[in-house]
Amino acid sequence: MKDYDLLVWTPEMVKNFWDYEANFPKNFFTHSRRYEIIRQIKHYLPPNCSVLDYGCGPGNLIGPLLDAGFNVAGLDTSSSARDLVSAKYGDHEHFLGAYDQNKVITTGLKFDAIIVAEVIEHLYDDQLNSLLETLGKLSNSGTHIVFTTPNEEDLAESYILCPVSGKLFHRWQHVRSWSETTIKSFLTARQFGTTRTFTTDFDASLIIRGKHNPLRARWWKRLRKKMRYLTRPNRKRPHLVAVAQPNSPDIPAN
Repeated sequence: MKDYDLLVWTPEMVKNFWDYEANFPKNFFTHSRRYEIIRQIKHYLPPNCSVLDYGCGPGNLIGPLLDAGFNVAGLDTSSSARDLVSAKYGDHEHFLGAYDQNKVITTGLKFDAIIVAEVIEHLYDDQLNSLLETLGKLSNSGTHIVFTTPNEEDLAESYILCPVSGKLFHRWQHVRSWSETTIKSFLTARQFGTTRTFTTDFDASLIIRGKHNPLRARWWKRLRKKMRYLTRPNRKRPHLVAVAQPNSPDIPAN
């Protein structure tokens, strides 16, 4: 097979891609998994605390967080996403606003918890370093930062060909794959103490919320998946969670 070069994403390309995708909230990873994600990370969020959803997209996590009693802000590079979030939640008494990275820093806001869900797989090294610098500026001394990302993803399985450039790109603009080892190493090297890492499957929950069928079919599908994990406990989980605190390199990771 012919060897293809990989597309290199520029900031403008990324912005255009996600401005378009923001029109389809159901396509986002967090849409169908939002309640399960919050359920699994909720104990890292102090009751009634302020939470920043970093990379909030169309706000799939913001609704469940507001429902749970948190004071919530969103941040996204896509102006279309920010507009959608502001329009949907702007009148909620616990909604703190939707920002881009530069604006949220100028506000002087600090957050008790920051969720970075399905973001770091999209970023090159310089963007990752900028992200962690921003997270440090937005954190209090005890802020917990919760990262979620695919676990040991084989990027090539989702490559498609751009017919204009003739280069390959990941369907969801992923540019890197993470494991428990690499995320611990990356965060520790940048003065972020990792308090917890674990792998999971957000699709194996038996709790399904929704108004329409085929909810029953989805429940049975999740039950079968959960049973496979019970019978094969070493089976690889597809999702990775890391909880960290900035400027805390000596926190023992587990």
